[in-house]
Order: sequence, then structure tokens, then C-alpha cells
Amino acid sequence: MENMENMVQVLVVDDEPAVALAIKSALKFCGYSVTTAPSGDAALELIEANPSQFSVLLSDHNMPGLGGPALVRAARSAGFPGKIVILSAFLTDTNVALYEQLGVDQILSKPFSLERLRIALQNALHLVSCE
Repeated sequence: MENMENMVQVLVVDDEPAVALAIKSALKFCGYSVTTAPSGDAALELIEANPSQFSVLLSDHNMPGLGGPALVRAARSAGFPGKIVILSAFLTDTNVALYEQLGVDQILSKPFSLERLRIALQNALHLVSCE
């Protein structure tokens, strides 16, 4: 029987290639299928092409162009039905409140361990541990 993670398509959005690669590697190790996008604009193009393709949108908060809050709004407007996890080194109480209003499922402060990332994703999806 396949793990539920094998059915989960994750879209990782981060403008720092090394961060995106590290997240992709960690999630693939757990059995997730992972696609990366270097910007909010690129991610939105993927979402608009097929809103149901991804189960999870995992995005950095602070990016040039279409940043976290704008990407969340645009993704939902495009019909994205999945879970949303936000990563950020610069989360103020105002940012957290905004993401809560936007219905974000999990918020994870940078820096984070790969284990905390996996747990946040599992919590968003209500999955058991990938260990």
C-alpha cells in the first residue's frame, strides 16, 4: 500500500534556489512529489494552468513581485483548493493575522529544521509521520 504522501503534489515557491532545493530534497525524501517555482508569478502560472494539480502550496512570504499574501489571494482566486503553508523569517503579528484571515493552514518561521517543515506539512494535510 502506498503512503498517502506519494499522492501529495507540493508546489514549493522560494526565490532563493538553495532554499527551494533543500525543501524539495527533504520532501522528496519523505515521498512527496515536489515541483518548484522561483517566484510567486511563476507559481501562479502553474496554478492557473491547473488549479487542482497541487495538494499543497508551500511558499516563502517575502519575495520580489508576487509575495506571500498576494500569491495566496491570487491562488485562491484562480481556484486553488489545496492547503497553504507559509515560510518566513519576517513574520510580524500583523502578517500572522493576515495569513489567518486568508485561511493559510500552517505558518513556519525561518530558520526551521527539516523535521519542523515535515511536521508542518503533515499537520496541514492531517497525515501521519513519514518516518
